[in-house]
Amino acid sequence: MLRKSSSAVALLALVFLVACGGSAPPPPAETTKTEAAPAAAAAPAEAAGGGEAGAYEVTTVADGGTISGKVTVTGNVPKPEKIEVNKDTAVCGNEKTMEDIRVGAGGSLADAVVWIDGISKGKAWGGNDKVTIDQKDCHYIPQLQAVQAGGSVEVVNSDPVLHNIHAYHGEETLFNIAQPMKGQKTPKKVSETGPVHMKCDVHSWMSAWVFVAAHPYFAITKEDGSFSLGDVPPGSYTLKVWHGRFGEKSMPIKVDAKGKATADFALQAS
Repeated sequence: MLRKSSSAVALLALVFLVACGGSAPPPPAETTKTEAAPAAAAAPAEAAGGGEAGAYEVTTVADGGTISGKVTVTGNVPKPEKIEVNKDTAVCGNEKTMEDIRVGAGGSLADAVVWIDGISKGKAWGGNDKVTIDQKDCHYIPQLQAVQAGGSVEVVNSDPVLHNIHAYHGEETLFNIAQPMKGQKTPKKVSETGPVHMKCDVHSWMSAWVFVAAHPYFAITKEDGSFSLGDVPPGSYTLKVWHGRFGEKSMPIKVDAKGKATADFALQAS
C-alpha cells in the first residue's frame, strides 16, 4: 500500500524563501526540550549506554573476555513500507521505501544496538567521537550509527531543497535546525545517552537514528544479526539490546577472565 507523505509543514520552505528572497536564512535557535517525538518511534532506552558523558574511565584491561551472539526477531514482522512522495519530486523521486527493518534468514535482525549497561571503566574508545548524517535524495544516510557521548553529529544537506533535521531524545527535542541550501554543514554536540531519532519536518518520511553511547562496549548487529564485544573486564553485567521498531530487551551476563560468553536475543514484532 502507498500512503501520502505529510505536507503539514511544507509551508516552512515557502516562509524561508519568501522572507529571505531565496537566500539562506540562519538556522533557528536550538529548540528547547518541549516538543513531542513522533508516536511511531520506539521508546528510547533508559540511561542507554551506561550514564552521562564523562562517567567512563579508560583503563588497562587485564585478561579481558568476549561477549558474542545474535539478535533475531519473531512474530509478524512488517514488510518495508513504501511511501508515495508528493513534494520536491525532482529531487526526492516519486516513491520511497522505509529501510528501518532489515530481517534476514531465520529472523536475523540487522541494525540493532547491543551494549553492556552501566559499565564504568575499561578499554579505550577507538575513534567514535564524530559521525556524519547526510541528507541526500531526501533520504538520511546512514540509517543508523553510533557516537560517543560528548561527541558530535555533523548534519549535511546534499540536496538543493530545504531540509530541517529535528533530533528527539525520547519526547524531548535536542535540536531542530534548518538547512535550505545544498552543501550546508552543521555540527551538533550530543551528550544525552541512548537512541536519538532524526526526523525531517519538511519531508515526513525521512527518519534515522544515532545511538549516543556512554562507553565503547556497544555494537551494531550485522546483516546476519551477529555482534561481538571484545576486551570486556571480567565480571557480571546486564547486557541490553535495542531496535528502533522492536524496542529493548536485557539479560544478565557473566564474563570470565579470557572467557567467551554467548548471548542471543529474540525480539518480538507486534
